[in-house]
Amino acid sequence: MEDYKSNSHKSRENSEEKNIEKIVTGTAKAKKKNEVQKFADVFISEDIANVKSYVLMDVLVPAVKKAISDIVVNGIDMILYGETGHSKKTGGNKPSYRSYYDNGGNNRSVTTGKARTSYSFDDLILDNRGDAEGVLERMREIIDTYGTVSVGDMYDLAGITGTPFTNNKYGWTDLRTAYVDRVKDGYLIKLPRVLPL
Repeated sequence: MEDYKSNSHKSRENSEEKNIEKIVTGTAKAKKKNEVQKFADVFISEDIANVKSYVLMDVLVPAVKKAISDIVVNGIDMILYGETGHSKKTGGNKPSYRSYYDNGGNNRSVTTGKARTSYSFDDLILDNRGDAEGVLERMREIIDTYGTVSVGDMYDLAGITGTPFTNNKYGWTDLRTAYVDRVKDGYLIKLPRVLPL
């Protein structure tokens, strides 16, 4: 009988060692975040995209659909009856309990949001844009190879040592929205919210 390797996360973690080496040619430093920046990272960073999505998909699109529907229905009413509003029912709207009964009545508190992570790490500031772009690109390659990249991996790429071990327990699985931004001290890699790995 063939001997199959375990497919568990722990087993893969032990068998695949990441080869993370410093790629930065200039200097890099970890800059502590102030309390306002920490608050913004925890509550605001990705919620802006969620608000845009909510406004577009849950407010504007249904409003446009309703307007088009009203135009079509009122146009047909004018053609058939010579006036609008003839086919509309009078009285208030009745609440629909169909979804309540379809779900068995036990769907009282539905949460659709992602779990919040309050882990905060120091910003990585690099001297030049080339180094910052190189670190970000290498982080994306690590995700392609291993599925995740940790905060510790990012610091290792920049040559920053002596960071807490906890940095290896948090990171990212997707960096499509990450970008390099010019700041007062150099270049900062703007990253999405970290996730527990």
